[in-house]
Amino acid sequence: MRSLTRPRLLAAATLLLVLGGGSLYLASASKSTTTRSPAAKDAGRLRASAGAGGHDLILGSKGSTQPQTTEQFLTAVTKDVDAYWTKTFKASGLSEPKVAYAWIPAGQTAASACGDEDGAMGDDAAAYCPGDDTIYISEKFATDIYNGALDQALPGSSQGYGRTAGDFAVAYMVAHEYGHQVQDELGLFDANGGQLPAMAFELQADCYAGAWANSASRENRLEDGDVQEALDAALAVGDFDTANPSHHGTPQQREAAWNQGFRSGDPSSCSTYLDPASLEDGAGA
Repeated sequence: MRSLTRPRLLAAATLLLVLGGGSLYLASASKSTTTRSPAAKDAGRLRASAGAGGHDLILGSKGSTQPQTTEQFLTAVTKDVDAYWTKTFKASGLSEPKVAYAWIPAGQTAASACGDEDGAMGDDAAAYCPGDDTIYISEKFATDIYNGALDQALPGSSQGYGRTAGDFAVAYMVAHEYGHQVQDELGLFDANGGQLPAMAFELQADCYAGAWANSASRENRLEDGDVQEALDAALAVGDFDTANPSHHGTPQQREAAWNQGFRSGDPSSCSTYLDPASLEDGAGA
């Protein structure tokens, strides 16, 4: 488990918030560990498929070596998103955020405070766990998103809404999970826990992801098609189980939330998603 080491702002809550249509879990804190074999590392290499984008998002300075494996790409995007939020927090007079991250090699698991019954996360992991302040992402899951292999497995895309393919679909996932870390840092779980549905926090995290993407766009680090990859991914992970307490938002709501952050470029615009009145009027969109 690697860490972007910075002082904590607030104690962690005990909710697991996931990208797709998963549940919210209560858990006690523990540490995560991962192991890596040469075969697993090779299995984590990004492989483009027909229709998937290349390494469009420029990470680091132009002309620098760009990431070539899933592990490298996830790390580079996380550091990029972290740099954006560090700057944003500093501008607001707040302490810099801190988060750990663990990339799970294909076929392996990582112990987590928010894992399943045996305390582990595996090949379908894409989550931020406040219980141990760690972002967990399966390298297989990220590679499958990149290659467009999950369209029939995700609620939105399986019903014809969007698709997941390309590097910026993966970047959307990372930025969304970091958005949950921002919510934790700001104490939003503690302030609103139990009073708002899971959907409110999920849509706000989508909005936060869009705000980060706006900064990358203003820095001319996006290529044609990147924004559409993110919008398509947001549509793909939307779900329709509106009666479920862990409902994350419909495809249209998730697309609109990301777009709100991207168009405004202002994270404060995402606060509307935690406003009960806005939720009643259409989830802040």
